[in-house]
Amino acid sequence: MKLQTTPIRSLLLACSVLLLTQSFFAQKGKKTNEKEIINITFEGAADDLSELNGIDAAGSAISSPTEIKADLFSKSVNGDIGIPANIYGSEEPTTENGGNVYAGIVAFKPGKLAGERSYITIQLMQGKESVTLKKGLTYCVEYSLSLAESSKFACNNMAAYFSKDKPANGEAGSIYMSGDHVMKSTVNKVYNGFFNWEKVCNIYTAKGDEKYLTIGNFDLNDKTTYQAVKKPKDAEADPLTHAYYYIDNIIVRLVDNSTECACYNAKPPKIEDSFSELVYEKTPQIDDKMSIDKKIAAQTIYFRQGKASLTENARENLDFIIAQMNADQKLRVEIIGHNNALEIKAGEENEVYLDMDRKRVAIAVKYLTNNGIDESRLIKTFKTDSTPSIEIDEDDDPEVKDAKNRRIEFKVSL
Repeated sequence: MKLQTTPIRSLLLACSVLLLTQSFFAQKGKKTNEKEIINITFEGAADDLSELNGIDAAGSAISSPTEIKADLFSKSVNGDIGIPANIYGSEEPTTENGGNVYAGIVAFKPGKLAGERSYITIQLMQGKESVTLKKGLTYCVEYSLSLAESSKFACNNMAAYFSKDKPANGEAGSIYMSGDHVMKSTVNKVYNGFFNWEKVCNIYTAKGDEKYLTIGNFDLNDKTTYQAVKKPKDAEADPLTHAYYYIDNIIVRLVDNSTECACYNAKPPKIEDSFSELVYEKTPQIDDKMSIDKKIAAQTIYFRQGKASLTENARENLDFIIAQMNADQKLRVEIIGHNNALEIKAGEENEVYLDMDRKRVAIAVKYLTNNGIDESRLIKTFKTDSTPSIEIDEDDDPEVKDAKNRRIEFKVSL
């Protein structure tokens, strides 16, 4: 009997060592489901939804940590929380994993409403066991989002926040976090696409204390880039003062290196892809009682984002200035060029957008000189984005404010 017992024990010991070795070096093996820490598609909530703020129906491991709760939407119901049509817009489930349920959160509201955001918190689990990420190991973190048509705004700073404890606890207000526990996409762009699921994705190196993952915007408004968006013509949802995103396919997976994380290696979008097409127009209000200084100052002309071409209204304004300068040969005019912050940032990537204030002044000078005005009578001034337009109203949305700033102004020089 002893001759049989020894090899059996040796075999058991060898198997134990092998299992421990496989577990310890899991990051060096092939991709398997064991590497997947979470893969959330919210499907378990399909039969329990009845109204908005229904994130609690997604199970005990999923919650919404602030006073304003995240929503769940399902194909099995209609009305406010239906799929594809619901109170905030219309969106089909992602084609990647299919499914009949997705979530939704408020990621941005302007001004005094800044604290009205919602989040999704997920306890890291494998099966029924809670998991803590292993210090120093690399994880691919991704989720899909789509901007709802009710949104008057879109924003960047969509992020995943890893924590040891649940953030907040039903408290009012937003969660503001920074540091190496917050993971944003590699490009951190403004997600402004309707009817279009996009990925937020990056590589995360664990610190060794992460037990929860929370999805949302963790930056203050003044550190968030946002833009006004126009509701699609065929959208039935009422426009609301928020940036609202549908969320699905939340995945955290152990990887050997970044090449295993496909969305991490995607080509970043160009800044100009987010350029507005709006051109602000204003007809100059002048009368005979106004001085020549005020008449010329009223001829401000405006430009499309990233452009220095003249509109028909701009040519009419310049023709008025030409007539005044022809009537008084001593008249000299200062031309003051402006651009906006997004154009300056785009210029850092593409020289086409460098010095838009100078290019706009140059196009006005060319028009004036081609129509007989001597260039010595023109003074060129460049302000970049340093001087906001006096036309800006407090209630203007960001897109209109930017459009009013893309301009050249005129001033009679004494």
